[in-house]
Parts: sequence; C-alpha cells; structure tokens
Amino acid sequence: MRNKLVSSVLVVALSGSILAACSSGNEDPNSNTSSNAGTTNNGAATTADPHAEKLTIDWFDGTWEDPVPTGNSEAVQKINEKFNVDFKPQYIPFDTYEEKLAVKMASGDIPDVIGMEEVNANYTKWAKQGAFLPLDEFLKQYESTKAVPDYSWDSLKVGGKVYGIPTYFSSKGGKKPIIRKDWLDKLGLKMPTNYEELKKVAIAFTKDDPDGNGKADTIGLGLAKGIYYDPSFGAYYGNAVWYHKNSSGQLIPGIIADGNKEKVTFLADLQKEGILQADWAVTAYKDIFKAFNAGKVGIWYEQPGNSGNNGVLFDVLKQNAPNAVIEPIPPFKAPDGSEGLTINGSWYRMYMISAKLKDQPEKVKRILEMIDYFHKPVTFEERNPQNEYFDWLYGGEGKGYQMVDGVAQPIAENRSNVAPGAYITEGGWFMNDEDLFTFAKIAKTPEDQKFQQTLADRLHSMKFYVNPTSRIISPLLMEKSGELQTYITDETTKMIFGERPLSDWDKMVEEYMAKGGKEMIDEVNKELEANHVQGEWK
Repeated sequence: MRNKLVSSVLVVALSGSILAACSSGNEDPNSNTSSNAGTTNNGAATTADPHAEKLTIDWFDGTWEDPVPTGNSEAVQKINEKFNVDFKPQYIPFDTYEEKLAVKMASGDIPDVIGMEEVNANYTKWAKQGAFLPLDEFLKQYESTKAVPDYSWDSLKVGGKVYGIPTYFSSKGGKKPIIRKDWLDKLGLKMPTNYEELKKVAIAFTKDDPDGNGKADTIGLGLAKGIYYDPSFGAYYGNAVWYHKNSSGQLIPGIIADGNKEKVTFLADLQKEGILQADWAVTAYKDIFKAFNAGKVGIWYEQPGNSGNNGVLFDVLKQNAPNAVIEPIPPFKAPDGSEGLTINGSWYRMYMISAKLKDQPEKVKRILEMIDYFHKPVTFEERNPQNEYFDWLYGGEGKGYQMVDGVAQPIAENRSNVAPGAYITEGGWFMNDEDLFTFAKIAKTPEDQKFQQTLADRLHSMKFYVNPTSRIISPLLMEKSGELQTYITDETTKMIFGERPLSDWDKMVEEYMAKGGKEMIDEVNKELEANHVQGEWK
C-alpha cells in the first residue's frame, strides 16, 4: 500500500500540474490517428463524427479524486459530446476499490472498461479466465500505445498476450534520498559516497548542532517503522530489486542479498551510537516528513514533482530553516562497480476491455480512441487557456483550473465536476525526461525550483537498472513477496536493535527460503528464462 500511495502522489502531480508528454521525439505533439476524435494542428479539440452510431459505454474504475467523480456532471456531458457516447462511469475511492472490483467481476456483469492500479493476482486470474479482451492487434494503431516501451508491455502479458493499456508513470519517479547540503557545508563535510561516509555524516548531523541553535534536537538520518524508507543508494542496495544472484546463478530479491546486509549493518551501528531517533520503530513515515519540514532532519527522501502534504514543503521548510539547501544524494558505487538506481514498468494504472465486446469492433475502437485521446501530449508552454484541448481536458479556465504565475493549477473542489481529465486517466508517454524538467518550471518557490532542476539533471544523465521482475508475471511472487518481506523486515529490525545477532544473517535467509522463498525464487527464475528476460542497465 505504501508504494501505491507514493505512486498515486506522483500521478496526481503529473495529472494535476503537468500534462507534458511526447509520444515520439520527432512527431507532431498534436497528431491524432483517431477517426472520431482528435486535435487540430494548433491543439484545438475536435468533435465526434456526427454520422457515427452513439454507443453506451460502461466504465468502472478507482479514483484518487476528491470529490469522487459522478455519472451526472458537466464533465460527463463533455465526454458524451466529444465521442458521441452515452458515458456511464462508476468510480470508487481507491482505498476500497479492490474489494468492490472483485465483487463486480464475480457477479459476471463485467463493465465495458475496467481500471486497475497494477498487475496483481486478480489481473492474472481474470485474464486467464477470459474476462478481458486481448489487445495486441491494436497496440500499433494509436500514437499513445506506440510510445510504450517493450519492457512495459512485458509487465502486462498473461500467456504471451497483452490485456491492459498502461498509463505513463515516470520510470525515474519515486522517492530519492536527499540531504541538507547547508548542514554539510556548515560542518565541513562532503557529500557521502558510501555507507561509511554516510555514517559519519549522520553522526555529525545528530551530535554537532548543524542548525546552530545550541540544542541536541536534530535527527541525522530519518527512519520510520518498517525500516521505511530503507536507506538504499542504488540498485545493488534495493530491497525489492532482483539484482543479486545466489550460488546457483539464480536472481534473488534484494532483501536477502548482500546489499541489504550492508544497510542493516550500517543501521545497527547507528543504533549502537544512539544516532537513530529513539522511537523510530513505531514512528509513521509521515511524521518524519513533518520533522524534515520543521528543519530537524538531515537525510530523508523526496521524489520528482514533490509529494504534497506527505513530502517536503519547501515554503514551510524555509519558514523554519531560512538557509536550508536540499540536494539529492547520488547513488553509491557498489562493490561490483555498478552505480545507478532502479526502474520498473514505467506505468501506474491501466485499462482493460471486457471480452464480451469481442464481436463489437466499433465499440472497442471507440473505447481505444477515447483512451488514446486522453493520452495525448501537451507541452508545458501549451498548458494555458489558448490551447483548446488542454482547456477542455482541465474543465476550462476559472472552472476546472486557474492560471497562477503562468502555471495551470487545478481548482480541486470543481475538478471532478467539470474536468474530463478527472474521469479518464490523462497523460501520454514522456520522452527525453520532459516530465522531470517540467517540475522545475512549475515549482512554487526558488528553493523547490533549484532542487527539482538539480534532481532532473542528475536523473537524466544516470544509468538505471530495469528490475527484471517488473517484466514478468509470477503468481508466487504476487502471493508470497509481501509476507516474506515483512518477515525479513521484522527480523532485521531485531538485528538493528541488537535483539538478534547480525551473525544470524545466513540462518535468517534459510528461514526465508523455508517459508516459501525458495519456491518463489524458483518460479521467478523459470519465468525469466521462459520470457528471455534478465536484469539490464539502460
């Protein structure tokens, strides 16, 4: 669930503040292959073909919008007029959506379009049961699907066929380690490049009064219950990354690998030194953000685009620490020489089409045109009332959004009623990291702008490891990984507190394997081999 929340926050940032994307680096950003809907050369939205048959389309999806979109709104009328449809949406808040979706699917009354957040056991089960329409033959017919990389399609395949259309989520998004650079400078320290240097910095940030108030009230390294966020500084150290291999040559999850052992040893050393906050094992990660914004934490996490109230609030931080300077920490050079972060499938949220439409090609075509239309790119410079497509998508200036210092900002209380983009997930595939660089342009404070630009520059030039398990579907991985990770987290927490010796590491791994880890690892490697997938750097 935490990963979903992190993902959703960035998606909200993307859909709420930046719609920029390029389906191809050399293509007209306003091109459209649809016959019933499209944009003119200047970005204006066209209307549906009046000669086409009006079709009723049932649409079932989860939402993060607040208020929840309804079936009777100005936005629905706009969608009806645009695509010559009778749009019948039903939206459920994501905190209860999975349960409601399972009930809906079990009833046999499957809607025309079904939305999901991610590939999970239900997606696999329903695809195998024939609930969804295979979409492979359509993937090269639309600009938005042409832009999807192969490794993203791989993650949606069941039995070699694609059943879902993904919505872009930056492959370079997600939380990244950050540091108070002004504290480094004040204490005469350099940016840490390994865990030994990081330990020295964390100790100094805690004991040497970096904020200069004469009090012992700073937290060198933020940490919350569940070892969250775990201080990973590269693919080699990532808990969920299948990077390391065992003695049999199989890829294994990072949580039982040498990288995690090095991290746990590092944290145990800090615990012995009294550097970690005393109550970290029962502290919510949201509270660490509050402490960071209060100017009391030196090393923590933030993602491109910021995370709203559950992230770094640069305006609040400036009030509490006027001289604060935040910089991302570069990934450490690992013992094997690698140096870079991890990417997964590059998407978050997807749409499936009911298999009952297999004999209704015109309806399938209309649905795909609708999805493709909402996945069209709009450059940062075009996000304004003069761009008719953008204005339509966001519900109109003064109604669904307002221009603030040249930036389109959603009007939250109105968006669900007037903005079609609140109904069908928007945003196309970003090329050349345009999304990352846009965050600096829309930042509200100079400090945030500088941080976003620095982070984008670093991520743009960095190598990334493509997590191989994001490209396959393993039922055992879905079933077992959560409980197995919880087990290792509990045991390594004991190690950090000295309640279990670090010398028990190999024994702990054996326990992990006996609890189902061996079968899961065997199945994952079998799937990797069958699909000719391996970990690779890009």
